[in-house]
Amino acid sequence: MSDFFRNYRSNYYNIDKIKPIRGTLATNIMSRVNMNKGIFKHVASYYPYRIEDFERPDTVSTKYYGSPDFVWLILLANEIQDPIYDWPLFGEQLQFYIEDAYGTVENAKAGVHHYEQILRHAVPKSADNARVLEKVAIVDKETYDTLADGNRRTIKNYDHVIKENNKKKNIILVENTYAKQCLNELRGVYQS
Repeated sequence: MSDFFRNYRSNYYNIDKIKPIRGTLATNIMSRVNMNKGIFKHVASYYPYRIEDFERPDTVSTKYYGSPDFVWLILLANEIQDPIYDWPLFGEQLQFYIEDAYGTVENAKAGVHHYEQILRHAVPKSADNARVLEKVAIVDKETYDTLADGNRRTIKNYDHVIKENNKKKNIILVENTYAKQCLNELRGVYQS
């Protein structure tokens, strides 16, 4: 990541509020930049990647790019603002997150997050038909109670957290050949 932060502007800040002003040179880490969306319109410029258990951004970067210096590219390409909570949690981290939100894992498994009405049931792909995805709508408790058992579902807090966490495991990686180009574009943005 050090190569990424080298591109940020540095400013002098009067942190101590002392006069005469004694500035401290600091990197402005509050700067934001967006990736060129054109890269992601071309399927050949990236590929989907599923994060394995306990992989961190730096390990994915090292595994694919050969260096942990491209963590920033993974985060920007996937619009990850918070690398702690926008990245999937594993093991104790996930358990602590659930406990922090709901008190205990048992409370999370008992509490209702929301109710769903099943508008269309999933149909697997067959020789004659294409696969049909399930379609659901979130409904209130009153509507839920009026639905037939086969057309409704209760989603517990625990299941919701696990589902959302699993969604975060699907990311994209910019092709290795474009990584240097992205770095050069980023440098151009910060130097202008």
